[in-house]
Parts: sequence; C-alpha cells; structure tokens
Amino acid sequence: MFSVMSAGTSGLESQNLWLNAIATNIANNQTPGFGERVSVLASSSGERLRPALRAVGKQIIEPSLSLTSGAHLAENVPVFSNQMMATSNPHDVAIDGNGFFVVKTADGSLAYTRSGTLQTDSQGHLELPNGNVMYPPITIPAGSSWYVTQDGTVMAGLPGQSFKPVGQLQIALIPNPAGLISSGYNLYGLSVASGTPVLVKPGQRGAGLLQTSSLNASGVNMASELTDLIQAQGAYQMNAKILAISQSLDKGLTQIIT
Repeated sequence: MFSVMSAGTSGLESQNLWLNAIATNIANNQTPGFGERVSVLASSSGERLRPALRAVGKQIIEPSLSLTSGAHLAENVPVFSNQMMATSNPHDVAIDGNGFFVVKTADGSLAYTRSGTLQTDSQGHLELPNGNVMYPPITIPAGSSWYVTQDGTVMAGLPGQSFKPVGQLQIALIPNPAGLISSGYNLYGLSVASGTPVLVKPGQRGAGLLQTSSLNASGVNMASELTDLIQAQGAYQMNAKILAISQSLDKGLTQIIT
C-alpha cells in the first residue's frame, strides 16, 4: 500500500498548501496592492511499470503502463488588480495601469510594490509606512507641503511660496509580474521568471499614470476564493480518507501474513 499512502500523503500536503494560499488571500482581501496567490497543482513524477510493445513498423500493439503517485504544488503566483479605490488621503497614490513602485529595503536591496501609501520620515525622505524609502530617493524640504502629479513629479513648497519639483517617482515595468516572489509586507522581489525591470516615468512605455487620493485594490476575488475553499476542503478530507483506508488495508495484510 506504499504507493497509495504516498499518493494520499502528497495529496494532503498539496491541498494544505492550497488551503494556506486561500487563507492568505482571504486575509488580504482589503490589503491595497496585494497580489492574489493563484495556486496550480500538478501530478507528481510517475513510475514506468511496463514499456510499450511494438509490432512491425511503429504500430503499437500494447501501450506502455505508468503509474503517477500523488500531486504537488506546481505554481503559486501573484495576480495583481488594476482596480483602484478612493481614499481621503492626498498622499495615497495608485498606478492606473501597469507598473510597480520601487523601494529600497533596510538591507539595501530593491523591492517592488503596488501599495502607494506615501509619507515622509523625520528627515523628509519619501517612504512607505513600513519604513522602506522610495527609489530613486526623494527628500521633501522641512516644513513643506507636497503632492504628486500624474506623471510622478513630486512638488513641494513652503507656506506662502510656490510649489517646485523636488523629485520624480519612477515606475518599474516588469516583463512577467506573475514571476515575482513575495517577501512580505506587500513587497515583492525579482526572480528569473519575472525578468529584469525597466524604470520609466509614469505614462511612458505602457506604464500607468498616477492617481492621487487613491490606492490600488487587492487582487483577491472573494467569490472564487470561497469556491476554491470548498473544493480544497473536500479534497483534503478525501485524501485523509485515502490514508485511513490505506492504513487499514495495510494492517489487515500484516495480520494475514503474521
């Protein structure tokens, strides 16, 4: 019963990973810029039990026989939404179309996000609430009011003075966003599958323009998540039953032999 137990065990593991992805999606239903995790299961490698038997020429008399043992999680990729939601904060910025904001993390590496809740730190550096500063860096002069234009120009001015440009927000165009790797805190890192990003001004080369007092909505579709949850729960329970049956048969066989 080893192959049955192996299939049941891998089924439990893969369904558990799927359930984990679903739970994460549901938890982030209202997280701005969150990329919905789309899981794809695939059959595990099989064992060839019998080669194909051939007659004269290439006509197959009897096809080969293979047995696939279980399943595994083949993909778990993020899918982002282009929908936006209005906010009351003029420093909230959404990308109306393709692209990602770029930030520099504490370890000096670059990360990518669709979450544009902008603020300044004590030194005036433009950053996200998690403390990661925008890249390229932009500094708002002390005591200045500021806003962001559609093309990413950051304008700042002291009370009673005219606003002047103090920086330019860049948008990263990533060839395959589904290849990004989640690094937590709504940030994503690059992989071989994601490709190499290109930094452009908003509105250039297919990048979206910026919309203030707005945030990019979560990519989670609650209707599909609830449907997937029911399917994953049922599949998990069936795999658990397969394991129980396999163990029962194995125990019965052991008793017969002994």
